[in-house]
Amino acid sequence: MKTVRVFKTKDEEGNEFVYEFRRPSQSIISKAELVSRARYSEAFRAGVLVNAEVFKALRERGLWGDEQETESTALREKIASLEEKLRDEGLSNEDGLKLVDELRAARLEQQQHNSIVSNVTDSTCESIGNEERNMFYASACIFNKTTGQKVYKDLEDFKSRLNELSTVESYREATIASLEVLIGKELPSDLSTQYTENKWLAERNLLESEEEDEGTEEAETEGVELPKKTRKKRTTKVASS
Repeated sequence: MKTVRVFKTKDEEGNEFVYEFRRPSQSIISKAELVSRARYSEAFRAGVLVNAEVFKALRERGLWGDEQETESTALREKIASLEEKLRDEGLSNEDGLKLVDELRAARLEQQQHNSIVSNVTDSTCESIGNEERNMFYASACIFNKTTGQKVYKDLEDFKSRLNELSTVESYREATIASLEVLIGKELPSDLSTQYTENKWLAERNLLESEEEDEGTEEAETEGVELPKKTRKKRTTKVASS
């Protein structure tokens, strides 16, 4: 696995910079764990749920039950079936593009269906602790590739600049770097490129034509790159009654 992740970003004036995330030393990893545990404990004392309590709380509130779980399973199976069909090497471009549309629609339906769960799990003690860890990694491991200087003084400096696009993207890179270590595989900055449908489009050289078709819509937001990974979230408490 590469020792650095290089990525381009922009400041508020649109000036482009090349940053790099350098893999943390053992000393930084140890400090990150302490920061994460402290934030976890703080959230726990404030009454924030832990992961094990999420589904119990949702069931007690009537927000998630057997019916929702069955539908979620059906959507996962539908997506898996469509992905398998798309892997057929004998598939024509025309039929493949139809499957791509079906897959994207199914993923969106799954995302919307599971949103009640994801919204809660994004604000558990574990997720809050993980977020703090990744912010610490970003504050300690992001460097300006051109100058070689560290971008953020410390964690507090990083948090004070969360309104900056470059800070949001630095957090994204730190988060993906952590995921790489977890799964033992290098990942791109845009994780959606790993979707079966996007891999298929790339293999068939259809991504470029697709971008041309969407050119009008993209022009409306040209020059404004929205973060694919959410910026720092505020803690949302969900108490079981």
